[in-house]
Amino acid sequence: MAALSRLRSGATLLSGNMADMLFPLLRNIALSHTLPREQYGLAISLSVVAAFAELATDIGIQYSAVRGHAEADPDEVYGTLHAVALIRSVFIALVLLAAAPFVVAALDVPQALWAFLLLPLVSLVRGFQNLGVKELTRTYEFWPDAATLVAAQAAWTVVSVALALVFRDYSCMLFGIVGGAVVGVVVSHLMARRRWRLCWNRAVARDAQSFGRPLIPNGMANAFSIMGDRLLVGSALGVATLAQYSNAMGTALIPRGQLIKFLTSIYLPALVGLKPADPARSHILDRWAAWLSMAAFAYGIGLLAAGRPMIGLVFGSAYEPSQLLIGAIAIDVCIKSLLAFPVPPCLAAGQTRFLLRGSIAGAVAVLLAALTIPLHRSLAGFVFALAAGESLVLVWIVWRTLVLHPFSRGLAWFLVLFPVGAILGLVAVSAAAEPLPLPEWIGLCVLYGGLGLLAYVLALRARGVGLRDMVSMGSVAEVLG
Repeated sequence: MAALSRLRSGATLLSGNMADMLFPLLRNIALSHTLPREQYGLAISLSVVAAFAELATDIGIQYSAVRGHAEADPDEVYGTLHAVALIRSVFIALVLLAAAPFVVAALDVPQALWAFLLLPLVSLVRGFQNLGVKELTRTYEFWPDAATLVAAQAAWTVVSVALALVFRDYSCMLFGIVGGAVVGVVVSHLMARRRWRLCWNRAVARDAQSFGRPLIPNGMANAFSIMGDRLLVGSALGVATLAQYSNAMGTALIPRGQLIKFLTSIYLPALVGLKPADPARSHILDRWAAWLSMAAFAYGIGLLAAGRPMIGLVFGSAYEPSQLLIGAIAIDVCIKSLLAFPVPPCLAAGQTRFLLRGSIAGAVAVLLAALTIPLHRSLAGFVFALAAGESLVLVWIVWRTLVLHPFSRGLAWFLVLFPVGAILGLVAVSAAAEPLPLPEWIGLCVLYGGLGLLAYVLALRARGVGLRDMVSMGSVAEVLG
């Protein structure tokens, strides 16, 4: 029964995560086929600004709700956390209100000022969410929180797409975001078992502040590295170009995020269960690096092979990227995947400051890439510049990680540099040669990928790691029992 209960809890948690991934994708597909390109770009910019504000001011209030506070009355704890959440939402709303004229000027869309001035409503509404649904996850009751998330995303999608069919302009996104926020708040109140209330306990508020303050720099860096590129592209190249960039890069990054989450969930528990001096640690780290590297390589080759026609098929021919742009995205997504190289060992060792420095370095790379836009005025040029900056960040991160953790150095550098170099080589060949018919191009990519996987097998065998070791997980299975 316990195993079945855990399985159900895991399935519920997975459904919430899948909804958070699939609904935005489905929403963007529908809007790209419904709205004119510039209107779609404006709609995307509204959602990006809203998401940027939430990420940049993340103080981990949801984690504080899960942690609770053992020395205070639970009603006071959650009443205080609701008050903190409401104060944060008011702060976000004021920042969005003050920033609206500047955002509109940067995007050169004065006609949309009213929409950006109303965007703070979203933050104000979300401030009234009942954190009781987060409290329930402490006892592995994930379905109330998942139901809240699914209902909010579904409402956002239905409202925005329905209004797009009627009005055919960007306002559909504003009302969709507001509608999703309202539904999410209502469902959270229906699902929570604790009544929403406001009160103030200094100890609880101080604890939430102490917990959340270190998260703010990381949130700001993540917001800029995840969403900043879209705002910079929109301001430098226009909202119509932002629409194409968001579809191409956003779609490419979705599987990458889920893949890294999956691999991390496998290797992090194994590393946590080992002492720093345990010899098995090096073997586990090498296998983590090998799987991450092969996944980055295979995904990059897949993007090169079929990314262009797939994006054109899904979003419409108007949004089909050039082969050069999809090549740049394939290289950058490969590098972004490899930037997760230090995540499991550093999380297991509590080295979060190092991860924060990596996030800040990634944000700087985005800014430097944006500064090159006046030189080339192209999306492909921006993504190549972004990949170049992030490759320098990757080299620094790997070098520091090898100092901190017992990876096999030679193998680690091969696993990091080989996929980037291999994909870059194929992109260079495709740019220099005459375009091939799609079936022949896919066949060439498959052959190239097969040769790359053979190189992995040979490199791993040279280190005494066979295919059976990689599949069986070797000592990872022993650590996990």
